Amino acid sequence: MVALADCGGSAPATANHTYPATGLVLLSLTDGSRRATASIGTDPVAVIVSEDGGVAYVADSSPGDVYAVRLPDLRVAWKQHVGGAPFALLLHAGRLFVSLFSGGAVVELDPTTGARLASHPVPQGPAAMSVDAGGRIVVAGTRGLVNYLDGTSIRAGHGFGIAEVNGQVWTADYERAELVPAGDDHRVGLPLPVFPFWLAAGPGGTLLIAAEGAREDTDPGGVFSFDVATAKFTTLGLPRDPDQVLQAGSNVLVASHGDREVLAIGGGRTSAWAPGASAVAIAADPSLNLLVVAVNEHE
Repeated sequence: MVALADCGGSAPATANHTYPATGLVLLSLTDGSRRATASIGTDPVAVIVSEDGGVAYVADSSPGDVYAVRLPDLRVAWKQHVGGAPFALLLHAGRLFVSLFSGGAVVELDPTTGARLASHPVPQGPAAMSVDAGGRIVVAGTRGLVNYLDGTSIRAGHGFGIAEVNGQVWTADYERAELVPAGDDHRVGLPLPVFPFWLAAGPGGTLLIAAEGAREDTDPGGVFSFDVATAKFTTLGLPRDPDQVLQAGSNVLVASHGDREVLAIGGGRTSAWAPGASAVAIAADPSLNLLVVAVNEHE
């Protein structure tokens, strides 16, 4: 079922709305006002948007499904069962890559039809994925390695997050509260005792970090910008259970699951978008001026 917001005007970002327990929410990238919602899946944990902005892909972990959802009408185009607790999604070279956290594999799907094209075995616990400076897909894991789809691997942090900045792949060591460049013994401790979960490339050679508190849903976590050239941190916010962070235009946006909102940080201000929405993952769609938010009350 899809509920479309009134097209006659923009609701204020602080308005109190009822959001689906699990599914997608569309917000304006300009001010966070709600555009549409849809109940999709039962355990969504990741979302990305196609390059042309016309489709959102959703990983539904517990059932082991992947959805393609047309934007902005939020109609399901296809659903593919992959099993193995899909964790992260990546679009690269015309294919949709899905890491299977409990399946020890990364599968390739046809983004248009959902057809399964290939499967690559990787060590147990594959998490987020990125593309390195050479154009190869690299997969984060919890065993102190990042893995390539050809079976090779290099040393890294024990964690879930990964991102490429200025030709260097950075990883997160979750339990040690550190950042670790892949293939390097160098480690960088976070400025607060919080645990890095998600990494993303930021502007100007920076790395964005979303880190959880000791008690995931109740303790303050941290959102940071790390300048890789100067090794200096800037603390952007202290939300509870920040699951994902990204840069969209002049704003840093955070899926703040513990606070049940999307945190928008920019222009010297911090705003709460979609208050009451159990945001777990976000993806920017500049072509439609939308932020696609995956919500999951059970995560």
